[in-house]
Amino acid sequence: MHQTTYDQLIQGVDPSELTEAEVYPQVWDSPTSLEWARDLFAPLTDFFQGAACTGHAMLIWLD
Repeated sequence: MHQTTYDQLIQGVDPSELTEAEVYPQVWDSPTSLEWARDLFAPLTDFFQGAACTGHAMLIWLD
């Protein structure tokens, strides 16, 4: 099984582009802004992996 690390996920992401695109949450004006979700990444990936391992699908609604 391959797992993407948080550092791989944010590699090449420019916070100023996120601000310009009005990506929620709008916290991208700080040099460390990409770090706010680091602690959330592992539990989220565990949640998705648990669902996948038991044959469950995930439904995500982004509005």
